[in-house]
Amino acid sequence: RFFTKEMRMEAGASYGSVLNESYSKTQAIGVRLGIFLSEKIGLEYNFAQFSSTDSADLLALRAQEVCIELQCRTLEPSFIRLQRMHQGQIVAAPVYGKINLFDSAIIYSDLTFSVGAGQVNTSQGGKWAFTPGLGQRFYFTKAMSLRVDVTDIFLKETINSSKGSMDNWRHNWVAQAGLSVFLNGEEL
Repeated sequence: RFFTKEMRMEAGASYGSVLNESYSKTQAIGVRLGIFLSEKIGLEYNFAQFSSTDSADLLALRAQEVCIELQCRTLEPSFIRLQRMHQGQIVAAPVYGKINLFDSAIIYSDLTFSVGAGQVNTSQGGKWAFTPGLGQRFYFTKAMSLRVDVTDIFLKETINSSKGSMDNWRHNWVAQAGLSVFLNGEEL
């Protein structure tokens, strides 16, 4: 391997959004710290701060009025907004390679798979989430890389209706891109 990771500490920052939320536009800003225990297995801590605004779909839904038996009301869907997350995960990088860019540059890369858990603050309070993910890392130098990750924040939300409330498991697909830097090693 040309770009070694074993026993190297890593720090990074990222920006992204929730891909599958109909009622809000949610952005994520995150930081991460990690260490690769070997060339293929690592541990990471991630922190993400989410901010959201109402989507056009939600505004259009709220503008409608439903009348049943002479009682009219506006529609308000029950959904969850992500606010903040602390997450730990195991990262596996079983596939690595290089890309020849027009015979002028070689870009080294790793394909990563991750599995973890996180404590998520939401509009419905604190919740635990299962967080599987998939990512790709492109190295600029032996110490710096661009990361692109997709993580599923899989958690239980409470749905309220006129008939009461019920729990529902929800997938929140978050795509993020950012820079990572190895903090130690001879290649700095």
